[in-house]
Amino acid sequence: MAKKGLDISTMQTVLRDVKDSSGWSLCVGAGTSMPVLPGWFSLVEKLINKNCSSKEIIDIDIYRKMGFSADAMIQAVRNRLDVKDNEFIKMLSEEVYAPIKDNVDLSEWKAFVKVHEAFTLAGIRDEEWKKFKGIIDKVLNNTSANMLAEVVIESISNELSPKAILTFNGEAIFLALLNYYYWMNRINNKNKFDRIVNGITSRHINRIPYIHCHGVLPINGAKMRKGHNANDKLVFLEESYLQLANSPMSWQAINFIENCMQSKMVFVGVSLSDANMRRWLGWIHSNKMDEFRINGFDCRDATEHFWINRKPKTDVEKIWMEESVAHLGVRLVWIDEWNQVGEALKKMLGL
Repeated sequence: MAKKGLDISTMQTVLRDVKDSSGWSLCVGAGTSMPVLPGWFSLVEKLINKNCSSKEIIDIDIYRKMGFSADAMIQAVRNRLDVKDNEFIKMLSEEVYAPIKDNVDLSEWKAFVKVHEAFTLAGIRDEEWKKFKGIIDKVLNNTSANMLAEVVIESISNELSPKAILTFNGEAIFLALLNYYYWMNRINNKNKFDRIVNGITSRHINRIPYIHCHGVLPINGAKMRKGHNANDKLVFLEESYLQLANSPMSWQAINFIENCMQSKMVFVGVSLSDANMRRWLGWIHSNKMDEFRINGFDCRDATEHFWINRKPKTDVEKIWMEESVAHLGVRLVWIDEWNQVGEALKKMLGL
């Protein structure tokens, strides 16, 4: 039987006490960039409507009822268009970043590109930071990414910083927001986050690794920095996902497993329905339970990680959601609305 989920109205401080032991990490998914950026099925719809002939366009609701996953649908679009990988990446990039580009002026867009693509921050001018703040107010203010970023920076100020941040997003908006809030409150001109996109990216001992587990879509027209190409890590297409699934020692698996084993992970904006993520979590939890047993501990409901999610409509749904992740070592943290994501993390940290 699963542990009952924590509720935001009676939230316990579950992360403060681990700062001197295992520590905590954060894992974010596409939900943190919504409702600004398109969701997976919305992205499929946009790609089909914009790039296919009128005779080929299918209603997205009809397509979804066929039962295919979103990455299989995106793969189908690429197959139908018969374009090369680099060309399709440009098409994806155009659709993913369009909701921001279409709602800001040219100078703001240039500032967004510079902050989004940055590996070092010292070269970003005050004027560009101000324009980025305008983008936050105009476009990004109500995203979970924005709410979480402010809390993470507060945790750093209170010596409760995460050991790592893992993202399964195909963009770096959360990192851009983290960099903005950190830069506005900095005590020096040094970076606080290391942007990790591949195995050759440099890591610094005094920085928090921000790990792009599913690569990051480059913005069309932005100059690619040598050594920081992560197109091979992108998991938009089903063939990429299947390749990852068939590789037990992938770069993504190693980073995910390592951080989940060494810290308490907080999941936000992910569905926890991803087969790879469930497989990795299942192995970690099973291994931990075996070690308890071998060492003479009678432990049946150990949970190491937390999943912040909105309450379903009924208690029965809550029960079955909790049971569906209990064997993965995950406990639910229930919020009433998505705008409480930051508040929930803040309470978990005792800030």
